[in-house]
Amino acid sequence: MFEKLWTDKYRPNKLSDITGNDEILLRLKLIASTKNLPNMIFSGMSGTGKTSSAICLVKEIYGNNYSHNVIELNATDDLRKIDVVKRQIDIFAKTKKGIKVVIFDEADSMTKQVQHTLRSIIDKYYTTTRFILICNSLSNIIDTLQSRCMTVKYSLLTKPEMYKRLLYVINMENIKYEESGLDAIYFCSKGDMRMALNCLQTVSINFGYVTGGNVYKITDIPHPNRIQKLLDFCLNSDIISAINLVQEIYQNGYSPIDIIETLEKLCTGQNMTDSYKKIKYIQCIANTHIRIAKGLTTFNQITGIIAQLCRIES
Repeated sequence: MFEKLWTDKYRPNKLSDITGNDEILLRLKLIASTKNLPNMIFSGMSGTGKTSSAICLVKEIYGNNYSHNVIELNATDDLRKIDVVKRQIDIFAKTKKGIKVVIFDEADSMTKQVQHTLRSIIDKYYTTTRFILICNSLSNIIDTLQSRCMTVKYSLLTKPEMYKRLLYVINMENIKYEESGLDAIYFCSKGDMRMALNCLQTVSINFGYVTGGNVYKITDIPHPNRIQKLLDFCLNSDIISAINLVQEIYQNGYSPIDIIETLEKLCTGQNMTDSYKKIKYIQCIANTHIRIAKGLTTFNQITGIIAQLCRIES
């Protein structure tokens, strides 16, 4: 039998269990205590606690029987057709007693036409139904929906916040670990708690010991030490060594997007005495990142940026 995913096993059951975004959680706890729930939009990157916050909020308002007053819909699965929106929400809003809550996950996947329909439904049932829209990109939500909702913007978890939750799970699962393992998980997850827990579980299952080396063995990004060495070659204008190293990294199976994203992250955190040179590096790497993300994923894109970085002078 498959082991339960830790993202589900350790899913928060109340607002105080959620890690990070403390100021937002204080506001949500106040809403829960007053039971005065407005229409809301939760926006932010994946793994920051948006969906967990919405579920915990309605749990604290309605108790364990919250499912009788709440319907959860996923925009990517259920809401591409306008008639689906009307049918599901109309039936729910008309047949249930008391204040109801409709939660839309991935709301930014809804078409503009569906969003306009949803706006009219919000207006129609404003006395009996509240709506919580969850999205990664607030810019994809139409203005008329935003104007009807309280917007809550979630931030990526900081290192101390992520460590706190990871250590809790590590203690609960009795896992052996090293500090380098936590550092590597944070680096790879980019502040995404869901990704961090998945990474922790995978390393634990495969190795039984969480170390930096073991984390990078199961992730799809090159080891930061090698990318840092590549960056050092570029800073010293050693183009031959830089090209040889990036070719070796590429031949080990890492894609251009893996390499450029790691290079971009390390360069951003690099402590350079020459701020002008650092700005130029970040600018060049970002431009290449955009080209690769748009589909130009050939090895020439990587060698091109390496040669360009080696030529940048103070």
